[in-house]
Amino acid sequence: MKKALFTLTIYLALTGNVFAVENTGTLTSDITQKKYERKTAVSIGELEFQKTFIRLPVIDNTKRGAANVITSIIRSVTGNTVYTYPITDAQIEELTRTFYKYVITQRFDRLIILPDQVILMTKTGEATLNVQLPQPSIPQGIGLNEYISKVERYLNSNIAPIMKKLMEITLDQRYRELPEQEKATFITQKAKELGLTAEVAEKLMNSGFAFATYIPTIEGAFSLNISQGLEKLTAPYNAKISLQAKPILLVYKFDGDKGKFTFYKEIRGDSGATIESKPLKAPIYNQAFYRDLFNKTLFTTVKAAAINTGMKLKEDDNFAIFTPAEEVEDKTFKAKIGVAEAIRIDAPFDIYEFENGKKVYKGFGKAREVAYNCEINSTNKTKFDIIKGKAEEYDLLREHPWSLSFLQIKRYPVTEVAGYTADGGGNWGTMRVTIDADLGYIRNSELLSEWWLRLFAGAGSGGDDITIPALGATISPDSYIEGGVGIYKRIYLGTTGLAVTPGIDLSYRYLQFTGTGGDKLTIGAVTTTPYVGVVYNISANFEINGEIGYPVNVSSDTTYTDIWGIQYTGTAQTEGGINFFIGASYHFGIVGSLSKLYSEPPSCRRTK
Repeated sequence: MKKALFTLTIYLALTGNVFAVENTGTLTSDITQKKYERKTAVSIGELEFQKTFIRLPVIDNTKRGAANVITSIIRSVTGNTVYTYPITDAQIEELTRTFYKYVITQRFDRLIILPDQVILMTKTGEATLNVQLPQPSIPQGIGLNEYISKVERYLNSNIAPIMKKLMEITLDQRYRELPEQEKATFITQKAKELGLTAEVAEKLMNSGFAFATYIPTIEGAFSLNISQGLEKLTAPYNAKISLQAKPILLVYKFDGDKGKFTFYKEIRGDSGATIESKPLKAPIYNQAFYRDLFNKTLFTTVKAAAINTGMKLKEDDNFAIFTPAEEVEDKTFKAKIGVAEAIRIDAPFDIYEFENGKKVYKGFGKAREVAYNCEINSTNKTKFDIIKGKAEEYDLLREHPWSLSFLQIKRYPVTEVAGYTADGGGNWGTMRVTIDADLGYIRNSELLSEWWLRLFAGAGSGGDDITIPALGATISPDSYIEGGVGIYKRIYLGTTGLAVTPGIDLSYRYLQFTGTGGDKLTIGAVTTTPYVGVVYNISANFEINGEIGYPVNVSSDTTYTDIWGIQYTGTAQTEGGINFFIGASYHFGIVGSLSKLYSEPPSCRRTK
């Protein structure tokens, strides 16, 4: 059954020194670029769920032998083959705040129109306004096409007429001839005629885009598992809930000539698979026991969907920040943006210049020291390092909307198995999938700038036979599986795009060997690998990398089962060997469970 949520939001772009543009070809690389004008986002109502519950099929991965039959009977009788979790009103309120916190950042003022109040949130604080505006009456439980129809009807029946009248005020000849002080009085008078306060009128006058968000499905599952790899260090079993949401963001633009909103574009976001786990001493079949786990996973999923949707929104020039480069030096430059525009540490900005009206890419830089520019008329500037390329005074900076397969050769010789001397193991060819995350960016921390978290999983083949003379056994390699976590530091060499990356990984490796007679050997090992690597940035999105490391065994266990079914258990002694790999990585923008690590967007109210 489909699960869906949807909401209606009126939104707008930035213009000015920090600005969005529809045609960057008209810009030049000089001091004549536009000046910053802060704009407003108007969000209407809370997120509305099509179904205020989510059903999760129960997958039991702990069943063995007779237990398989017994647990299946128990779960069928108790109804625990599917867990159903309701979504409360309090959760909806929290998820609404979370979603718009990442989609509509504080670079915009926000006007939140609720059934009983209107809240104005600016970069320095918030206030409740004593005014009401028409409310949307979109029911729950409708399909996407019907939803789109109702959204467009609401926008053009209720909001567009108000915006048209406010726009007519600014075009009034009497208004244009008034001194600046008297313009405010004029707007106040006209706002009263429309039943609005001056604050609401001013914010609506600065609005231009309307957003409607629809999430057609929230898919997921609940599983009970035997802990594997590094999970074994915490508990023998675990419970996991995974969810995925794919919001559809419908964007409308107000057409002043027609006095109505018209469809502008559609953006499809994706939370990725978000997973939360709970360590267990034994499997527990109880829906209520996992309610907290569900709540945590739902929050992580909506947050991940918001981060991805907000990132994709910035791919459109109308919703990205543009600003000129200033105080340019060999390796750095500055720009009049900062906390007020929700700029994060390590945020990348592309560098362009204009030649004969054409935009030419020159490279990119990253924010290193984000300025506190929340005060009125602040002149504070954010400092950037040039990562690749060059910059000149008044080159155009564009906010870059911000993961990976590696071919690896691993050496894993085995010298002892279950107390018996052994020889073999050798070289394994491994394909590893890695997600790298810039901790400076996601935590918005100067201290963590260019420290990268690595999550990886891989599988391999190859390897050499292992001989165990005392048991008269020679067994051949079957499979190699690994997973783990690591951390490394990027140290950039000038503005070449090249960085040195010293780091360390902690991984769990599982190796399996099989003999001709059906005997089998399995080895599980926790390994740490210090390494040094290089990264070459072709662009902010694409890079080539490689590394060389030396794995050191931390702990291991092994089971050898001979042809008679007799098992020999113990440890497997291994010796180190040089590992190396080369690969390429591309930024996809889906954050999944990593959204748990993301700090809130920069805020003038939290930063001083």
